[in-house]
Amino acid sequence: MTLVDNKKINIMSLDLFTAFNSEHLWLKFSPKDLAKAQEISESCSLNGGRHQAMLNALSSLCLLKWLKITYQEVNDIKLELDNYNLSTMWEFVNGTPIVINNNSTRLILLPQESDDLTELNISQEWVDIPRFRGDYFLPVQINLENGWLRFWGFITYEDIKNSGIYDDTFYQYILSEYLVEGDINLLFIFEKYALSSKAKYQPLPILSDSEKNHLLLQLRQVNSLTVRHHCNFIQWAAIFSDDVYRQHLYQQYQPISLGAWLHHNFNQAYTQGWQHFRDLAQSLELVNDFPSLPPNGIVMRSGEINLQYIYELHDEQQLKFAAQRLSILSPDSIYKHQALQALNYIMNKSHDDETRWNAAEGIWRLEPNNPNAGLWCGKRINLGVDVNGFSLALVIGLLPKSDTENSIFFRLYGINDSYTLPPNLKVNIMDENTHIFKQLVARVGDRLLQYKFWGKKGEYFWIQINCGTTNLSEGFII
Repeated sequence: MTLVDNKKINIMSLDLFTAFNSEHLWLKFSPKDLAKAQEISESCSLNGGRHQAMLNALSSLCLLKWLKITYQEVNDIKLELDNYNLSTMWEFVNGTPIVINNNSTRLILLPQESDDLTELNISQEWVDIPRFRGDYFLPVQINLENGWLRFWGFITYEDIKNSGIYDDTFYQYILSEYLVEGDINLLFIFEKYALSSKAKYQPLPILSDSEKNHLLLQLRQVNSLTVRHHCNFIQWAAIFSDDVYRQHLYQQYQPISLGAWLHHNFNQAYTQGWQHFRDLAQSLELVNDFPSLPPNGIVMRSGEINLQYIYELHDEQQLKFAAQRLSILSPDSIYKHQALQALNYIMNKSHDDETRWNAAEGIWRLEPNNPNAGLWCGKRINLGVDVNGFSLALVIGLLPKSDTENSIFFRLYGINDSYTLPPNLKVNIMDENTHIFKQLVARVGDRLLQYKFWGKKGEYFWIQINCGTTNLSEGFII
């Protein structure tokens, strides 16, 4: 990181900085600074607060370096919270608290990429939650393309309360650019000579744990960048200011680790509303109407074959047909034991993903805990409210493919009187860069949408469901 002002401009950077207002602090950041900020930001969700987190991490890294070099006499300059707790904030709110002078003074960094500096927007969390209330607020303009940060100056808590316009729609204070003191160095003169008094503030009402738990349930399906607007500020402040509840809410937006499922670790999934598919299917009556098996075997497209002859099959197409027929066998069938043996044989014999998924599904129906059944979990999606009377059930199946790869089976069920999906409902399956690699669209009368794919362990993918004006995204790590 390089400090840049009128006294330290070198010849190579002269053309770039001659138009800059010398009253402001300008810092250049290095590729190493940017890489470090991006690494920190990866703890936030990709379609939520990750970019916001990166801007906050970058501006705080650079300012801390400058402060420690320039103001060595200032005691104990540091981030108030560790990276994990900062991530739980950045997922929802823009701003980074920095404390100086043995935690007696709090600076709130407010980064933005916009070059519109006519007004300053400050999230209410940093003004009206006593635990996080800032003494000084520092807006920062970031130019990622050219690699610089412009510290616009600072404003005091008193100025915000006395002159700020409160926006009760977005829970923020709006201030004119003319209220911002452009020279950040004056902040430390204010601090040294106590020119800015520590104003008193009103404590917020306290909510009980039961009220907070109820709020977490209400907020479960809301996008992380808008979640703070789905309850009143008193309720939101109670969640945000409580480390435990803020972390619980944050975890609801993090990608589900499918790899953890293979190690029978479902703690994260349970907290985000997932459950074993058997329990979900029974509660929603998704598994029913099993066809009966003929008395002497399985009806194949090429005729009829007895269960005992499956072990003589080697052709991949015949194995696929057999797996398809056995996959819909009722658990009450008298052929259950023989069918399980046959399906396990197919699972071990076949190398085709479609065949193996059919076999795995059949094994799951007959013996859900069988290692060859794969792992199946589902959750009911309410989308805040049901859309035209429709609810949805999202199901993910996981099946090991190799030492480095897993197969994924996605299904989306409709839950209404006819168990059909809303017409024109769209599902986008996206890679870790949110590029769509498969789109599914429900037609009139469709009862489910499904898609099978595979990926390398550690890769991300996203499922986005669009129904009318309602959108929902779920992230996963393979």
